[in-house]
Amino acid sequence: MIQILSIFLFKMVFISLLFSQSSFTLDAGTSLGVLTGADLCANSINGSGIIYGGGTICGGLVIIEPAVQNEIPQTYALNQNYPNPFNPVTTILYQIPNAGDVKITVFNILGQEVLAPVNNYQAAGYYRIQFDASHLASGIYIYKIETGDFVKSMKMSVVK
Repeated sequence: MIQILSIFLFKMVFISLLFSQSSFTLDAGTSLGVLTGADLCANSINGSGIIYGGGTICGGLVIIEPAVQNEIPQTYALNQNYPNPFNPVTTILYQIPNAGDVKITVFNILGQEVLAPVNNYQAAGYYRIQFDASHLASGIYIYKIETGDFVKSMKMSVVK
């Protein structure tokens, strides 16, 4: 009787682990890569981040809640582009806590300016740009943001 009860309890714990509800929250301006062959299983995905990659989002009914539009970031940030490496289009996310002039510049590996996809005054907030490199050769490129006292550079790879 004790052995049967032990097996029953083990099965109940195992089943509850398999079918337990889960929630996953991405902060605004963040991203999560799901590796090829990996699964991200959740009953709900909250926040304004971005999920990308070659894996699978699985589970029951998956609800992705929209971003809060009136949220203002507390810090400056320039995120890694995704996908990276890419061909021909990638996404660059950045955030600015104060309104001001914003310039994002793309340079080749020799330090020559290739393009400035952003060069204007912007309100505080979260931003996403699509960078199309179809006119560029394969290689390593640097993108840099300059706004106020904040300057940051990141590396991206174009593969054709």
